[in-house]
Amino acid sequence: MHTESNEGAKKRVAFVISSLRMGGAEKVASLLANFCAEEYEVVLILWNPKEAFYELRKDIQVRVISNRTKGIFGNLYKIFALVRIFRDCQIDLVVSFIHQSNILSILAARFARVPVIATEHSIYESLGGFWKILRRWVYPLATCTTTLTHGDLKNYAFLSNMRIMPNPITLIKQETPAYKCHQPYILSAGRMIASKHFEELLESFFLFSQTHKGYSLLIAGDGVLKESLQTRAKELGIRVVFLGQVQNLYSAYCCAEFFALTSHREGLSNVLIESLMCGTPVVSYDCPYGPGEIIRNGENGFLVELGNVQVMAESFEKVLLSREILSKNAQKSVERFREENVLKQWKMLINEHLVLRCD
Repeated sequence: MHTESNEGAKKRVAFVISSLRMGGAEKVASLLANFCAEEYEVVLILWNPKEAFYELRKDIQVRVISNRTKGIFGNLYKIFALVRIFRDCQIDLVVSFIHQSNILSILAARFARVPVIATEHSIYESLGGFWKILRRWVYPLATCTTTLTHGDLKNYAFLSNMRIMPNPITLIKQETPAYKCHQPYILSAGRMIASKHFEELLESFFLFSQTHKGYSLLIAGDGVLKESLQTRAKELGIRVVFLGQVQNLYSAYCCAEFFALTSHREGLSNVLIESLMCGTPVVSYDCPYGPGEIIRNGENGFLVELGNVQVMAESFEKVLLSREILSKNAQKSVERFREENVLKQWKMLINEHLVLRCD
């Protein structure tokens, strides 16, 4: 081991993630990179610089590893490109995000002899095929691995150094009166992809609308299924407003009667936590693994059996009947997820593993 030639120089931390498009892991990566840049020199490494949704501090160095080659040769290229960056930038610690980037970063960090913290943001079962086998082989080489929930932690019994590190959630208070014209409304948000099952949300809202005709459903987000969901909403004859991508949902949460989530798979669920932080109750499928660790049934919202459209609609009614007490409990129930609390945990974890670089 050796000390750096410039004694007293800042430590250098590299963050590796495929992109900064709209998403939970991407939001955490940008937030954590900005936080660390106050104390360390930060290098952010991306595969794809396009569709960047989150802003970075100007003093963060962004490096892009672009490669059109697919498959094993493309991934080998990324590994050796990471090794070069880690060595050239004299990186002291690597923090990587999401399984495939984690695997490549762990292997590169071993070559470069740099400690690495691999962070999981999806449920364990979401990875299949050869990548699943690689995870089992490669993750034990990481200095530390984090997961979002206690439920998912049980899947990593083969690892010795695991930490539960929930997403740091922050909400910027931004008053946007545009949402008030839709009141009363139910809010939902997320990427319009198959696992989110927005079509089941539309079905539940249709049942709810039979006795609550004055309500609207607002959905924030975009994705490949948006057009088909718009078509289905017209077929059902329900009042649905597709908001598109919205960077700050603060006012939308605050003006909503409650937030609804029909996802069949969640790593944790930032949107449920954000809604509760605004004092707005939530209704969610009890999917693996996050909602069950966020929602206290009957206290800050309701959990619904996975895929049960009828019970979801009935739970909408239950929220309205007990909204006052649910709202009262909402903010207190998610204090542990607040940005300042989670970032304190991250600072301790980073300092614990920020060791001197090896020759």
